[in-house]
Amino acid sequence: MTGPNGQAAGAAAEPGGMAPPEHRTIIPLMPGVARPRGERRAAMQQAVIEVVRHLVLEAVPPERRSPLFDQARDLLGEAGWGLDELFEATEEGPARSALFRALGLET
Repeated sequence: MTGPNGQAAGAAAEPGGMAPPEHRTIIPLMPGVARPRGERRAAMQQAVIEVVRHLVLEAVPPERRSPLFDQARDLLGEAGWGLDELFEATEEGPARSALFRALGLET
């Protein structure tokens, strides 16, 4: 049921005769992999390096992969880096730091 100005019946009108909007909590849903925090962040960094080495240096057999290997692979897919860039990130240095920053894994 509406009032004479189109507002919902029983709703307190604001100046100008408009009913206040309903307040709702909105949770943004974005595709992607959740970024870990704390100790898990360090474990994810190691898993990312394992995946990078798997892709550009030497394949890691499934039985030797870390438990976070698949999640790290999915996260790495979001970076959009080429093999040459990933190769540079296999060693400590600016390329690795840039990769971790791009993935949200560097503090």
